[in-house]
Amino acid sequence: MSAITIDGDLIHYEKLGRGRPVILIHGWVGSWRYWIPLMQKLHTSFSVYTLDLIGFGDSSKNKKKYSVESQVKMLETFLKNMGIPKAAIIGHSYGAMVATQFTLRNPDKVARLMLSSMPLYDPGDLDTRIPAGTRQMLTNNDTRHSLAPNLKDFEQAIPSPTDKTVANTELYQDPTIASGSKPKTNSGIYTPFHEQPTIQRPDTENIDRDALRRAAAERDRKKNQANPLLNDFRGTTTLNLLEKCYRKSEPEYEKLKVDVEKADDAVLAKSAEDYEAGNMLDDLRRITAPIVAIHGEDDPLFNVPKQAIWDYLQLQKKDMFVWLTLPDTRHFPMLEHDAFASLSTDFLTKSSITDIEIRERWRRRSR
Repeated sequence: MSAITIDGDLIHYEKLGRGRPVILIHGWVGSWRYWIPLMQKLHTSFSVYTLDLIGFGDSSKNKKKYSVESQVKMLETFLKNMGIPKAAIIGHSYGAMVATQFTLRNPDKVARLMLSSMPLYDPGDLDTRIPAGTRQMLTNNDTRHSLAPNLKDFEQAIPSPTDKTVANTELYQDPTIASGSKPKTNSGIYTPFHEQPTIQRPDTENIDRDALRRAAAERDRKKNQANPLLNDFRGTTTLNLLEKCYRKSEPEYEKLKVDVEKADDAVLAKSAEDYEAGNMLDDLRRITAPIVAIHGEDDPLFNVPKQAIWDYLQLQKKDMFVWLTLPDTRHFPMLEHDAFASLSTDFLTKSSITDIEIRERWRRRSR
């Protein structure tokens, strides 16, 4: 067992082999341990590192650092301390989310990505959503929402007011009155209070309360649609998730349970807090490194993404984003399907990810 201290937190990790570095990042159910079979497969050609994220396994349980952002910062320091300038990353489930954000923040440190069992949901607007990373032709009539998928050369789309990167800029802020401050006009110049327009109080007797309830219900529906991950994790535990993946009589259950019981259940809600279905898809599109996405066809935690989601992720990026689904496979393809190790080797060795494919003998495989 190896461990280092990062910002006061103990981080457990393991390393096997020599060669080009590969980082394996586990998910919500388990720890570094379920990567052992893959480490044994890869270590003859690569330096394979795997670690317990904060809140899991033998790493520190620090509730202040359970967010994806905190895990990314820890991973940045880990690579720096290990003297790893650039690596290929294989992330599973929560580890896939961490790997995605790490790559967005550190594009020069990631050679390529293999992401398995990701939570990918339909945000409900894929038919009208401007795909992040495409280029859009701007016209005088429409500088924001016009999407012409058949055009090859796009100008960079102007971000919408809801985009996190611009939502707080002055350009899109409504002039609001902060508590205890003087009101402002649209120009930003203070206006004497007596010159402000009179605010009419609402007629409480004539409020349509049924309409208000319907509006509130619609807001809740949209919120759940935007962050179904948090909704799925509400009130559950890591052990509950394990029980969805395996029956107690299956050998995988007992093997995973040892480390699942070490996890802090608080990490589930915290890690899902900032998830947004559309942003997750757009973040994947913004990554410039090659991505291979793998999903078990029988995953009980995250359903196989709809074809429309794969199409959105691949639009104008078919040579940079490849997706594969594994038959007779649930949430842990590295434990359930012999093809995973071979796919991982292909992912690390083939010059183009478009050469990676599911072989027919793997399709015929039965559990």
